[in-house]
Amino acid sequence: MTQSPADSCLSEEELDSLEALLASDSVPDDCMSLEMLDGYLAAVVVSPEPLAPAQWLPSVWSETDEVAVGPGVQRVLSLVLRYHDELVDTLGDPEGWEPFCYAGDDDENGTRLGDEWMTGFELGLEVWPEGWQTRLDSPDVETFEALIERAATPWMSAEVEFADDAQRIEWLTATAAAVRAIHHLREACALPPVPHAREVRATARPAGEGPGRNDPCPCGSGEKYKRCCGALA
Repeated sequence: MTQSPADSCLSEEELDSLEALLASDSVPDDCMSLEMLDGYLAAVVVSPEPLAPAQWLPSVWSETDEVAVGPGVQRVLSLVLRYHDELVDTLGDPEGWEPFCYAGDDDENGTRLGDEWMTGFELGLEVWPEGWQTRLDSPDVETFEALIERAATPWMSAEVEFADDAQRIEWLTATAAAVRAIHHLREACALPPVPHAREVRATARPAGEGPGRNDPCPCGSGEKYKRCCGALA
């Protein structure tokens, strides 16, 4: 069944729940925050080659091989997948998507407005398939690379350390425009559309008897089937 944008969009209550779960004992200590996840998924969704959940989910939980293990993991998985699908449905709409960032005041770790979002975006670019350039004509490759550079360059400048919140908001606005342009370029190049993650995982069970309830989930999340795709299906 194809889901509508309304099915994928999280309510304010669900966003608050996801934010809390990403900071809870249900996930490893170095799990992405909601802001980092937003930047990460923006890069995942605009990949020239659609990425399956198994290709990007592990990095959400940890920089290591750890996976989500707590009692709320199925809820976390469900919300993360829907958050991905919300970006699939809204990223191309200037009025339906903008980067999610926390308030501008420095936190106790010295994190500034937009820092975590850009960290997530850069991590998302790292999961793009190797050789993605071979799938496109040279002019399109150059346009992709120019837009990526436009999105990331302000955050790599020497001024970033001293930029105030107003400057950072200006950079985020320009970065968001570049990400939307990459999304439109995907469509102009007639690249395969990005499927909804929940639909991919719901059909991840292989033909035949499939995995047992306590077997590793075939989607690659590292969870038992009964707590991952088995539960979502």
